[in-house]
Order: sequence, then C-alpha cells, then structure tokens
Amino acid sequence: MRKQCMVKRSSSSSSSSSLPSSSSSGSRVPMFVATIPNVTVTEGRDASLPCIVKDIGDYQVTWMHLNRQMLLTIDQRTITLIPRFSVSRDDPTTWTLHIQDVEPTDTGYYVCQVNMIPVINQVGFVQVVVPPQFVDEESSQSHVSVQERHDVRLVCRARGVPKPVIRWTREDGLFFTAGRSGQGVQQVESEELVLKSVTRKDMGAYLCIATNKVPPSISKRIVLDVHFHPVITVPNQLVGAPIDTSVTLECQVAAFPNAVHFWRFNDQLLINSSRQETQEIRKGYTTTMKLSLRNLKAKDFGTYVCAAKNSLGETESNVRLYEIEVNRRAEEKQEQLGNSNSVIRPERPNTDRMMDIWSKPGDFRAGLDSDSPSYTLEDDTSLERGGDFAGGLDGSGGSLGRTGFGPASSSSCNFRCCGEMWCSVWAACALVTAWLQGQRQPQPCIVFGFLLVAAAVAVSTPTLDLRPVLAHT
Repeated sequence: MRKQCMVKRSSSSSSSSSLPSSSSSGSRVPMFVATIPNVTVTEGRDASLPCIVKDIGDYQVTWMHLNRQMLLTIDQRTITLIPRFSVSRDDPTTWTLHIQDVEPTDTGYYVCQVNMIPVINQVGFVQVVVPPQFVDEESSQSHVSVQERHDVRLVCRARGVPKPVIRWTREDGLFFTAGRSGQGVQQVESEELVLKSVTRKDMGAYLCIATNKVPPSISKRIVLDVHFHPVITVPNQLVGAPIDTSVTLECQVAAFPNAVHFWRFNDQLLINSSRQETQEIRKGYTTTMKLSLRNLKAKDFGTYVCAAKNSLGETESNVRLYEIEVNRRAEEKQEQLGNSNSVIRPERPNTDRMMDIWSKPGDFRAGLDSDSPSYTLEDDTSLERGGDFAGGLDGSGGSLGRTGFGPASSSSCNFRCCGEMWCSVWAACALVTAWLQGQRQPQPCIVFGFLLVAAAVAVSTPTLDLRPVLAHT
C-alpha cells in the first residue's frame, strides 16, 4: 500500500515537473489580451471562437468542450476525432477554434487554456438555435372532418431551440369560439385547439403558426370540414309572369359534402333545352340554383320543385309560378289614344234623337245626328278646318263633317258665346220693359233703344246654333 502511494506521488511530481512554470520562462508571463465572445449560431451554419494570448513563450494553448469534457485541440493540432472541429493560428497571439455545420449538441462552454503553473484559461459560450419544425406524426392531418354539433380537437406540435410558441388563427381572419369561455376570439396560443359543438360557420381553414424568434417562422394549414344535411332557402316562393315572357326561379342550398341538385315539374326532371336552362353558382358550402324559363306558355305555369341530396340526407322546396293576366285590348286602345289625335266613335249609339228645330226644309243639316251613317272617325285636320255645318254658319265653308253633338268646334263655340250674349240682351230688355211699366211717361230714348234691340234680336235669332249647348246638357 505504501509502495502504490509512492508511485502516485512520483508520477504527479514528474507530470508537474513537465509543465513549465512561470519562473522558468523568465520574467514574461502569458496573459489573455481579450475575452472570448459568446456566439449564437443557427443550426447548420459555422461558428468561430478566437483566443488571444500574448507572451506565450514555450507554453501551449489548448481548446476543450466543457459540457462534453472533451479535449479538442493542442496548439495547432486537432485532438478530437470529430472532423467538424479545427484550430488555426492567424497570428502569433491568436488561436481560433472553428466549428463547421454546427449541431444542437455543440451548444455549451468552450475553454481556452494555457498549460502553465498555475494554468490560466478563458471560457466562451456557443448557443446553437434551431428554427421551429413541425412534428407531423404528433400533429393533426391537413383535413379534419366532423359532424355538426360535435366537438373537435386540432393538434399542432413543433420542436426547435428555444421551444416554439404555437398560435392558432383562422385563415380568413374571422372570430371563432374556442375553449369553455364561449367568447369569440381571433387567435389562441396553445398546441391544441378545442372547438365545442361546431356548426357550419366554424367550417374553414385554420392556421397553426410556430415561432421561437429564430427565423423563419412556419405555419401549417388545417382545413376543418363540418358535415350537415342539405338545407334549402327560397327567396321568392311565389313568382308571377305574363305569357310570352321570361322568368328565373331561384333556390339557395347549404350542404356539405356538396349535394346533387335538380329541378322537377309535374314529377318530371327538368334538363336544359331551348326554352329552359338550369344554372348552379357555388360559394363555399352554399349553392344557388337557378331555373330560367323563356317564352312562357300556359302549360308552364304551376309548382316547380328544387331538390338537393347528399350522403346525410335529402330535402326539397317549392316555387309556384302563376300567370299575370294582361288586358291587351285595353293596352292597344290606350296605345292608340296616345299615338293618335282622332275622335273615337261612341261604342253605344245614341237612341234619343233630337229634332233640329233650327234647320230649314231641304237644309243639309236635317237628320244629321250621332246615329247617322255619315258619323265616322275623322282626324284632327278636319276639326281644325271645321265642317260644312259649322262653317256654313260663319260663311267659311268646308266639308260635311261633325254635328253639334259631342265636342264642339271653334265656330260652334263662337256661336254659343253669341247665344249667351243675346240671352243677356234679352234679359236686359225685360228689365227695361219692367222699369218702363212703372213710369207714367216713358222716356223716348229708352223706347227707341228697346225697339233697336228687338230688331237686332229678330234679325240674328235664326243664325243661332244652340245644339252644342243642348247636347252637353
């Protein structure tokens, strides 16, 4: 036992004697000029650690990995068997340790040591960071399907250095309900996203974003499909249109998976033809069904059925098409009145004939009334000129035209005004006569005026045409 201890002491003394001491190297003592910097490097890149020592003399500089407890280099020689490590001496005072294609296991403390008694050293730290990477085997698939009103759990796991933070959001930026709070949120920070009692509004793409401040950040897109049976909404269940026109019937279908859509009329499927055309416009899980009917006939009116069917069920709804009756005769008559200034013959003849007490025997006006065969349509030009009957009164002449019944011409209106004037004159004469009867001695000028008025009335009375006045009464 004593012999073994003596061997150990001798070996330690021999090893210590092999290390140069500060006194044996003279007055100059090695010393570090600068500290070793801490380095942060991304996985896969290269890193370098400089160690600057002056007055090295006969001493040697070594590099060690403290975490692995592994000697890497001595002076300019590489000791480790890992080829990614090497050392270079750029100048008499600088020994640089090179690490190529760094790995996460390279993280740790690196010691630069001068083999003197006592030894001096400096420590530098290398931090290898790793950008986030998804763990696919532990994450949800890119498409997840769930029945409506069921719960769903989306998982997204990632690794990296430092540990990534997972954040969930919708691709369209809409709010969604997550967890037990029941409140709408735009993002959730968690590796798992739990949606309770999902509805069709929860359908869409969700983004799982992983970041750890090491670029680049990554994201994963998970599409959530909510399955539900078809639901049909009809904007207008009652649609009207006239015959020989066109109309479009519309139904809106919400379903997932996408449904098969079709139209029926009188228990027959409708297909595209020259007079009918079907169209489908899809947006998300909603489809707009349109049925266009052209040149409508009487047989086209009735109840149309729009139906949809998928793997979860089938549903249908009705749209009733009815005819809007249009009075074409009234429209044509109104159009004729609007486009023409002609006088329309009365539809029912006037059975009450009035005698023309103003006409003389053999006068052409005798017997001309609304029932006469000569009472026909005439344009406004004859009205502007005036007929023979009207013109004959004022001497202007004209062709045989309208009678005094119905709307009066301009000449008839003039004579009607004259008749009213003479009636006023007669009334004035009556008042004068009554006043004269109350006088004992009549004034000569008044008597002369009365005689003059009477003569004027006698001369002008045969020329008066009062039939327009009688006709309007």
